[in-house]
Amino acid sequence: MLRKVISIKNVGRFFNYRAAGDVELRRYTLVFAENARGKTTICAILRSLQSGDPAYVIGRTTIGSQGAPEINILLASGTAVLNAGAWSTTVPNLAIFDSKFVSENVYSGDAVDLSHKRSLYGVIVGAQGVALARQIERYDTATREKSTEIREKLAFVQAIVPQGLTVENFLQLQEDPAIDYKIAEKGKELKAAQQAEEIRTRPALSELNLPKFWLTFEVLLGKTIEGIAEDAERRVSLHIEAHAIHDHGEPWLSEGLGYILNDKCPFCGQAITGVTLIAAYRDYFSEDYNALRTEITTLHQQISDAFSDRVIASIERIIDQNKAGIEFWSRFCTTTPPVLDVGVSEALINLRNAALPLLERKAATPLEHVSIDAPFTVALDAFMAAIRGAETYNQAVRAANVVIAQKKDATGTVDVIVVERDLTLLQAIKKRYEPEAKEACNKYMAALTEKKTIEQEKDRVKVRLDEHTREVIGLYENTINDLLEGFHAGFRITGTNHGYPGGVASASYKILINETPVELGDSNSPISRPSFKNTLSSGDKSTLALAFFLSRIEHDPEKTSKIVIFDDPFNSQDNFRKECTVQRIKECGEDCQQVLVLSHDQSFLKRIWDRLATRASDRKCLKLRRVGERDTKICDWNIEEAMQSPFVADRKLLAAYYTSGEGSPRDIVVKIRPLLETYCRSLYPGDFDEDALGTIIRKIRANGPLHQIFPLLEKLDSLNEYGRRYHHGENPNAAIEPIDDNELHGFVKKTLSIIGYC
Repeated sequence: MLRKVISIKNVGRFFNYRAAGDVELRRYTLVFAENARGKTTICAILRSLQSGDPAYVIGRTTIGSQGAPEINILLASGTAVLNAGAWSTTVPNLAIFDSKFVSENVYSGDAVDLSHKRSLYGVIVGAQGVALARQIERYDTATREKSTEIREKLAFVQAIVPQGLTVENFLQLQEDPAIDYKIAEKGKELKAAQQAEEIRTRPALSELNLPKFWLTFEVLLGKTIEGIAEDAERRVSLHIEAHAIHDHGEPWLSEGLGYILNDKCPFCGQAITGVTLIAAYRDYFSEDYNALRTEITTLHQQISDAFSDRVIASIERIIDQNKAGIEFWSRFCTTTPPVLDVGVSEALINLRNAALPLLERKAATPLEHVSIDAPFTVALDAFMAAIRGAETYNQAVRAANVVIAQKKDATGTVDVIVVERDLTLLQAIKKRYEPEAKEACNKYMAALTEKKTIEQEKDRVKVRLDEHTREVIGLYENTINDLLEGFHAGFRITGTNHGYPGGVASASYKILINETPVELGDSNSPISRPSFKNTLSSGDKSTLALAFFLSRIEHDPEKTSKIVIFDDPFNSQDNFRKECTVQRIKECGEDCQQVLVLSHDQSFLKRIWDRLATRASDRKCLKLRRVGERDTKICDWNIEEAMQSPFVADRKLLAAYYTSGEGSPRDIVVKIRPLLETYCRSLYPGDFDEDALGTIIRKIRANGPLHQIFPLLEKLDSLNEYGRRYHHGENPNAAIEPIDDNELHGFVKKTLSIIGYC
């Protein structure tokens, strides 16, 4: 059991925390924290404690701190200390439900991919199944290692296998005690026919085929696009300069436009309708712009292919082969050898190396004119000289080939194929049983046998795993569906099964909606086809993830010793599902050793607190509170007092700031919108429910002067716009956005006047 967090140093928001006051954990511990105050850091610490992997903590080292992370947690059996990058002990019986559990085991973004199915499999089959699956993975590793060994041994064998024989045929050759005599006799037979056959089968010379260079190259470098608005070009340029992304700014922004769906920012999800910068992007990165980029990229690839090292090596190979050919044919006929006076390979390489950087500069800024530079001009001249030299060379090749063809026609034909084949086979038999070859073949065949044994063992374990999986997978599916029914979800899961895609065990299932099974699909599934990502709402997805987690706890044979952590387990849930979640958390605490719930929603924690009224001695509320500008502390929290009247408390804080300047300006500014939201909801509860201020304003504006709050619309709108500057969901720099005291004082006065307190 976790007793107390004694200290946390240099981890995330915890710069130098040491426990003070009544902060001991109970069987049910509820922790309230505002966003970005340290909940995720606490989960990372506990996940590190559970796994023993310090990376979860080290990756969250406080930015700007000089020391390494240090943590001290009091357990029922002693302390767990992280020091010098290592834990003194671990707590493996922790189970954590948070965004990381969801993204690793259930889904990420909107889709279920193979990695989720593999992780989910471990969730379903439990410790016994995981042990078998890991045994299979070890066999897979052993198989891969043995395959590597086999490839290495095969390379030795292949190096000694004569040309024309496969490795398999070479291994099957039988030893012959009279092999030397047979080889000598067959050699004499071949030599008699060899000269005539050599002339007949020797190939003629080959012409050089140099690539052509594109006449459109310089035209493309100077190509621009007419019709882009000056304002769009100016705004895009300013944005690139502002974010110092000069080299790759345009391609990056152009690609980013493709990820916009439903007029929402792909980064933060906010609406971008009416955002002038986005309009500038769309004007700037037009179809003509993309067509120009495609043209540049295509030419870059064409030049890379035409002037590749492979092409150059092929040309060099032809030159070398022709040299050897001339040496051979000079023994039988008189020809003029082709001579190449220019360095063809060097000319091709230099032209490629001069042309591609110009295209890359053009690709980085497609709308700018890129001028031909001196290196390219020199390289192009050298290339044209190489073209002329190659043509002269080819003329000599063609003339030589005429003489060679005449010589071939004048030579009689002798078929020595059978004789050569027989001699090759005899030589292969001799080679097969030489000491070095014999040892290499024996080692290779032994490795094949060992790999087969490993695969047979793996198959036996796989049979056991399949049997175990079939036993538990149905129970797991039933439990999940019972939970989904309890949450009043409009869907079930069905067809839960397992497989081994990529050789790794994974689980899959279908979504049953209106008694119709829907495939999960993946991130690449088209939106025109029903799948996980477009048939379930956000609330359904988070509910399914919670059901997976609770099912895992339910079927854990060691759940009585489990310490279960929930981090905001109610995402996108309505009131009914929140109430069901509260009940499940209570039941989880009854079945398990300890439950820790972290949330930014005080009302949700209050529901749990009230549900535990009969277990007052087992419940405890804590809060992650800001200390100064950079530290966080864990402190005792009176949830009853905090939840009595948030509206009244916030109103008093604003009034104190207005009259006497008390309080932190940053604490004051973030209370303006919630205070106005509560005020509007309390006046018209049926109109606004749990709407945010922006939604409230839109509803008032839609109703027009008929709405009783319409006279306040202008004030509410200005207060909402002011508050957005300090909301992290609407301004990524909200935490450092400057606050002008006079401006804040004026907006506080306006707020108090609206609610009738000024």
